[in-house]
Amino acid sequence: MHLYNAWLPPSVAEETKKEGEAFSRVVSSMRSSYKPEDPDSVYATLKWISVLDVFLKAKSDVALEDVTAVVEIGLELFGVSQDKLYVQVRWGNILVRVLNKYRKKLALKVQWRPLYDTLVHTHFSRSTGPEGWRVRQRHFEAITSLVRSCRRFFPAGSASEIWSEFSSLMENPWHNSSFEGSGFVRLFLPTNLENQDFYTNDWVRKTMELWESIPNCQFWNSQWSAVIARVIKNYDFVDWECFLPVLFTRYLNMFEVPVANGSGSYPFPVDVPRNTRFLFSNRTMTPTKAIAKSVVYLLKPGSSTGKHLEKLVDLLEQYYHPSNGGRWTYSLERFLLYLVITFQKRLQHEQLNKDNDKHAHLFLGRPERTAFVKILLKLIDRGQYSKNERMSETVAAATSILSYVEPSLVLPFLTSRFHLALETMTATHQLKTAVMSVAFAGRSLFLTSLSTSAKELHPAGDSNTFMDLLMISLSNALLGMDANDPPKTLATMQLIGSIFSNISTLDDSMDDSSFMPMIQMSEWLDEFLCRLFSLLQHLEPSSVVSEGSHSAATSGTFLVEDGPYYYCMLEILLGRLSKSLYDQALKKIAKFVRTNILPGAIAEQLDLEEEESLRPQFCRRQSQHCLQLLKHQLIVN
Repeated sequence: MHLYNAWLPPSVAEETKKEGEAFSRVVSSMRSSYKPEDPDSVYATLKWISVLDVFLKAKSDVALEDVTAVVEIGLELFGVSQDKLYVQVRWGNILVRVLNKYRKKLALKVQWRPLYDTLVHTHFSRSTGPEGWRVRQRHFEAITSLVRSCRRFFPAGSASEIWSEFSSLMENPWHNSSFEGSGFVRLFLPTNLENQDFYTNDWVRKTMELWESIPNCQFWNSQWSAVIARVIKNYDFVDWECFLPVLFTRYLNMFEVPVANGSGSYPFPVDVPRNTRFLFSNRTMTPTKAIAKSVVYLLKPGSSTGKHLEKLVDLLEQYYHPSNGGRWTYSLERFLLYLVITFQKRLQHEQLNKDNDKHAHLFLGRPERTAFVKILLKLIDRGQYSKNERMSETVAAATSILSYVEPSLVLPFLTSRFHLALETMTATHQLKTAVMSVAFAGRSLFLTSLSTSAKELHPAGDSNTFMDLLMISLSNALLGMDANDPPKTLATMQLIGSIFSNISTLDDSMDDSSFMPMIQMSEWLDEFLCRLFSLLQHLEPSSVVSEGSHSAATSGTFLVEDGPYYYCMLEILLGRLSKSLYDQALKKIAKFVRTNILPGAIAEQLDLEEEESLRPQFCRRQSQHCLQLLKHQLIVN
């Protein structure tokens, strides 16, 4: 039983056990609703798609044979509905969801040829059907997604058949058919266990030569980098050492960063037919996800991949600097993000399979992890204070993830940058980024501070360095709430929410081991509420118009419009307070609400009435106590 269902009331949880039988009945009814002698009966099956969707969302425990039957029936209905695009779109989308959810549990064999025939018949030949452009576009998205989901179920020999089918299109690299051939290879070529015998060192060599046959073409690079990335990830028996220099040279060239006074773009790019660019995955930017996947899965003990990656980073590092931003910044930001995410996924997989995987000798050890994190810290150091908001947020997220992998490297780096930002008087924007970085890494800082290995990170210093960082950041957070600086204010609220979300209860204990002694917490809470009330009093609506229906009184503020940090912070903080601190906060809130009318109060009140925000924030735990205390305060005053 899924954990969500286990948390239900016992009587309801008992009823969920019957959902397996209900799903079997749905499959039987769905099968009986299609009549092979009546082609239009496929429309009668569409009503079951919403029912299947409910079972998927409900996280029900269903029999795998029933799931297999759904996939087989769905593929059959998809195949017989050649000229009924709407039916294929509906069934294609639900099949993608089913296959993606149960992809590792199903034992299926799906033929690639029917899917290819449907794709060619609908989108690569002249059609006089009544469907409009929008339906055809959705159909193309559905069938390509279905092919990608079915690739892992292609039987043995499919890879050889697909390569033989499309390799002839790429014999002449200067003919437009070569672009179609590369698109079909990327879409259909499987990299599952059944087809591993196809991928030999000789095939890799031929593929690399084919990739190099067309220079200065981002479409061509996108197709082959995606294929190579999947092969690298799924087949660790291929020897890539001799191809590493060529691969990393290609990757560097694909980023199109400027050198000296150059623009960085290909001077004579190869044009791709418009129809081909539309039908196959192609984006004008660098395929950073495929590059990151290749780099991460090329890392092995004793491999030279780390040295090549270090050279690549040394060349790209300068373009992460705030003063060297440009059109390439987005690609570099995505590259850093995908490197960290893919690295995290690989480590997670290796940790879960370290005892029962026959390829455990290829798993990354401590030296490889440390070297990789050190390389990424160069990019993080350059991009932390980027003028591009997405870059700074990605750097903060990357720092958070890597702080769990190698806290001995990342957390001291984070600490030094935060103290440096506090000391900087001329570049105040750095404080916002530093605060956001600490917020992202808040849980890692807590875990490391409480672990027995804290002294290992600072053998010559105080083991409470990271806890001191949290205390300092929390104290300085009060100064960060400024009505004239929305980004810093939101980052401050994010920090406060992050810190207190890792504490079960802020109680009255005077124990020195507690996060904050009672006297400090009481004083901090008073100062926090004073700062918050001052912020609310000086807020201006986001759009100030003197007259009309959208006047200043009905316009929202950045606390409401720019993110959920304000409400999340209040809900987390007030939910963690002990009874005495809760009463203290409630008295000050009651006094403030009774004696002040805020700018933009009409808009805020409308939002509160719609979302009922105050009730879960202030009255979730002690609703009766809140009402009595508020009534008492009103009577006294």
